Amino acid sequence: MNDHDKRDFLAGLEAEVDALMRGETTRRTFITRFGQMTGMLAASGPILGLMTDWALAQQKLELADAGSPLGQAQAAAMKASMEGPADGSAFRAVEAAKTHSGVTLNMTYEVGLQALDPRNFSGPMWEQLTGMKSNVVELSNPDQYSKAVAEHIAGSGAYDVLDISPAWTPSLADGGVIAPLDDYIAKYMNPADLEDYHPLYKALPTYKGKIWGFFDDGDMFALYYRKDIFEDPKMVEAYQAKFNAKLAPPKTWEEYAQIAQFITDQMAPNVYGAGHFRKAGSPGNQFDFLQQYRANGGKLFGDDMKAGLVSDAGVKTLQNMIAANAASIPGNNELDAVSLWAAFLTGKVAMIYSWPPSGRMAANYSQSATAINFIPQSQIAGKVGYAVVPGNPEHATGFNKALSADSANPEAAYLFMQWVCSPPVSLARCMLPYALRDPYRISHFKSELYGALFPSAKEYLSNLNSSANVGLLDPIMPGAQDYFLSIDRMCTAVWAGADPKASLETAAAEWNETTDRLGVDSQKAFYTEFLKLPGATADNTVEKLGMAVTL
Repeated sequence: MNDHDKRDFLAGLEAEVDALMRGETTRRTFITRFGQMTGMLAASGPILGLMTDWALAQQKLELADAGSPLGQAQAAAMKASMEGPADGSAFRAVEAAKTHSGVTLNMTYEVGLQALDPRNFSGPMWEQLTGMKSNVVELSNPDQYSKAVAEHIAGSGAYDVLDISPAWTPSLADGGVIAPLDDYIAKYMNPADLEDYHPLYKALPTYKGKIWGFFDDGDMFALYYRKDIFEDPKMVEAYQAKFNAKLAPPKTWEEYAQIAQFITDQMAPNVYGAGHFRKAGSPGNQFDFLQQYRANGGKLFGDDMKAGLVSDAGVKTLQNMIAANAASIPGNNELDAVSLWAAFLTGKVAMIYSWPPSGRMAANYSQSATAINFIPQSQIAGKVGYAVVPGNPEHATGFNKALSADSANPEAAYLFMQWVCSPPVSLARCMLPYALRDPYRISHFKSELYGALFPSAKEYLSNLNSSANVGLLDPIMPGAQDYFLSIDRMCTAVWAGADPKASLETAAAEWNETTDRLGVDSQKAFYTEFLKLPGATADNTVEKLGMAVTL
C-alpha cells in the first residue's frame, strides 16, 4: 500500500469512527475495508515479502536493526539456539532436530496476523537452524478445532503442530486428537523452562496428570486509560467536588461506570468515558460477563451441574454492564475489538479493557511494521496508563501449542514446539510488532529488552503480570463454546432491551441443555478438574493461592 493509499485509508477510518459515534451505520463499510487490509496479510509471494521485517533471502536470515531491542532479542534467540547454553531448551531442540533435516512440518495457525510469526520469523529461523521446513495452514478460530478433529477422524495425518485454545484440551485429549508430551519433555527439555511460566499459565496444558502442549499466548485483559484526562486538574477538581473522591483508575465496576459517565458528561462529543466490543460474536460479551460475574461472587455451576447464572451476581453483572454501555460512545453495542481499538487510538475514548496488543498499539509500536498499517497511528502515544481491570480480569482464550497424535513426524514436531516456546525464542516472538503473541513467561515480564520497546513498556509488562496474578481463566471443558455462545446471545438480548433476569433464565436453560447433551456426570468430572486450576474462580487466583509473581 503506497503512502497515498495509506493516507486515504486512515482518513476514511477516522471518519467512520466519528460516524459510529454519531450512531450512523458505517460498520459494514469499516469491516469491509478492514477485511481488504487483512486479506493482504494472508497473501504469499512478492506481496508477503514486501510486508515483513524478516525475509529468507539466499538462505540467510535478515534480522531487525541489530541495535534495536527487537534486533537484540532476535540475536539472543539465534545465539541460544546455536551456541547454548548446552542445557538450554532452544539449543537442545535444535541439536536433536538436525537429524530430521528435510522434514516439512504442517502447522495450524489462526488466519491473519497470528500466522505472520511462523511465516516470517520462527519458521524461516527454524529452517535455517535445522533444515526443517514449515507449512503454515491458516484457519479461522472455530476451524482450528473442527478441522483438527475432522482430519483425525479421517486419519489423514494432515497436521503436525496444532494451535488450540486451552478450553479445547480435554476434548482433544480424550478424543485422541492430540498426544501427551511428558516423555519428550523428560528427554529434551530443561525443567527450569516450565518454572518460567507465570503460575496462571503453567497448568493450562495439563489434563489428567499429563502435559498436552505448551502454553503460548498470554491473552490477559487489562485496563488502558488516558492519563492526560485522569490527571487533568480541572477534571480532578470536578470529580472531587461531585463524588468527594480522587479521579483514579476504577477498583470496582460501579466506580468504572461512574467514572465513564463523568468523563462522558464532561467531554462528549469529543471524548467519551469508555468503549467496549459488545457486537454479537465479537466475542467481548462472553469475556466481559465471565470476568464480572465471577468477581461479583457468581458460580458457573452448582454441585448438581445446574447453571448458576440466575442469581443476584448475574443480575448485578448485567446491570453494571448496562450502566457502562450508557456511559460509552454511541455505537458501543456494535463495536468489535478492532473498531474499539480504532476509537481508542484516535482519541475518542478515555478507557478500554482488552487484549495486550492494546498497549503496543497505543504506543505506536505495532504500527512500526508494514503488515499492520491498517491500524491507525496512535494519537494518544505517551498519554496511556495501565491498570488491572476492576475485580478480576479475564484471561480471554489464548493458545496452546499441541502435538497432533496423527503426525508422521511427532518427534520433529515436538522439537519445534519446544524450541519456539523456549524463553529466548518466545521472547523474540512476543516482541514482533506485527504478530499477536502476548507475554506469558516470567522472563518476558522481566525482560529489559521488551521493557525498552517503547517508553512505558516496563509499566505495561508489570501491569500484565499483576493482572495475571488476579486473573480468571475461561472454563476449560467440553461444550465451553456452547456455553459462551449462550452468554453472547443473552447479553445481546439485554442490550436490545430484554429483561436481565429473564435473559439469565434463558441462558441458564441453554447451559443445562448443553450439559445434559454432553452428560451431567461427564461434565461434572471436567468441571471438577477445571476448578483445580489457579484462576478458575475469584477465590483461588494465583494471588490468593500465595503464588503471585512480584517484579
